[in-house]
Amino acid sequence: MAVITISRQNGSLGDELATYLAGKLHCQIISRAYAMENFFAESEEDDISEKLSDSAKFFLAEVPGENGATYKDLLTRRITAIADEAENLIVLGLGGCAMLESRQDTVNIRVLAGLETRKDRIARRYNVSPEEAESTISIGDRKHKRFVSIVFGEDLAENTLYDLTFNTDQLSVEECAAAVLALIEKKEARLRISEETTGDDSIDHQTSTPVFKNETEAEFAKILDMYGIEWMYEPKTFPIEWDEEGNIKMAFSPDFYLPRFNLYLELTTMDQKYVTKKNRKARMVMELYPGTNVRIVYKKDFQELIERLRSFGG
Repeated sequence: MAVITISRQNGSLGDELATYLAGKLHCQIISRAYAMENFFAESEEDDISEKLSDSAKFFLAEVPGENGATYKDLLTRRITAIADEAENLIVLGLGGCAMLESRQDTVNIRVLAGLETRKDRIARRYNVSPEEAESTISIGDRKHKRFVSIVFGEDLAENTLYDLTFNTDQLSVEECAAAVLALIEKKEARLRISEETTGDDSIDHQTSTPVFKNETEAEFAKILDMYGIEWMYEPKTFPIEWDEEGNIKMAFSPDFYLPRFNLYLELTTMDQKYVTKKNRKARMVMELYPGTNVRIVYKKDFQELIERLRSFGG
């Protein structure tokens, strides 16, 4: 599940990216037009949509009969409710990057392009002069920035609001979408590991940058990369023995996790002493944590394992 927010400059292909991603993910797009039509139509004020369209400040006014909640609160509440129910959702504009910043499942995208590129696109799309296109761009960008500043107190140009920023001077919609979908897949795997630890005694052990303990692990990671197999390094620690007071006596952190196969791998040498110990730990993990698959891998088995994974869609 992912919520994608897209902030875009006029003529940057942000709308086109939203449409393309919605087709790939089979999900809904919530735009300003959708919000005006579906979130505020039941308001007691007949001209509420017009007021909200004309003035960003009006989003901070209280909604009649909503116990002090503002139109901003109502907008946030409605979008959050849809996001909680939907498998995937795209929020186009509306300050989504600021509105939903506390959600872990959100991927915030910024789409921009050079002025000349945007002028050319707008001029050709609406059959207007370059001067008219530049005026349209200026007005639109200014309104976008003003809305987010007034309603959410954020600067739309602040880079830290976004996970990915695309310059579409040279990038196509398809290329941008591929990067977004890859990020979603990686993020979902990380969040799944994190969420699993809340349901048992295992420990979320994920780090921002993997630091391999030895050359064997680094070599194996390169082989996985070479064959395009997604991996995570020691993302989880499994306690497997406790003393009488409940203190952890022994834990096991398998070297690699392959999200696509839901498989943990522990690399080992030919030394029988270590093999026996690791096999015992792997069995204990699978007994104590049902649904967890752990395999011990010898260095000589690297290539054979990779070929088997590839045959299953690696």
